[in-house]
Amino acid sequence: QQRLLLELSWEAFDEAGIKPSSIRGSNTSVCVGISSNDFANTKFGDTASGNSFFMLGTTMSIASNRLSYFYDIHGSSFSVDTACSSSLYALEHACQKIASGQSDMAICGGVSVLLTPFPFVGFSQASMLSPDGRCKAFDSAGNGYVRSEGGGILLLKKLSHAIRDGDPIVATIAGVGTNSDGRTNGISLPSSDHQEALLRSVYASANITP
Repeated sequence: QQRLLLELSWEAFDEAGIKPSSIRGSNTSVCVGISSNDFANTKFGDTASGNSFFMLGTTMSIASNRLSYFYDIHGSSFSVDTACSSSLYALEHACQKIASGQSDMAICGGVSVLLTPFPFVGFSQASMLSPDGRCKAFDSAGNGYVRSEGGGILLLKKLSHAIRDGDPIVATIAGVGTNSDGRTNGISLPSSDHQEALLRSVYASANITP
């Protein structure tokens, strides 16, 4: 996962026309959503694998710190695990850092690899996974979610700074927000009411009519 983040972040800089060396020593933040650690799980119980390289290579907090170390940047650097919303929380944090002026730029994204059957078995027994392997978002026929793997990286700046620097602008973020469902019928069960409240709150802060 650390290797994927390094590759994806380098590609992001390449597409943005930004030399990675140009941000060395800057207050650029790194915000990474990461909630699975399958590679480490494949080695648990194998004490011969427990060396310093293994620990640094599989500790989720190092996923973000690896980027900060590699690019030699000094802004906030953290990894967050909130399950399916991990990357959204990372995005919210990145936007807050930029909006507050604590960071001029943020490297933000998420990564997931699926290497063991154990989570599939557990989530299936909990009736969380779709038995037919299909997501049916916002559909009454929805019967679970589907696990997938991959990664993505965004380079974020204030719009005015991106225009000033002549950066290629792919999209702008009108608003971002998070909340918690609190107590529901089960800790893994969402609350449509609280998710609606969050959407309305974010729409309102961005002056968008739902």
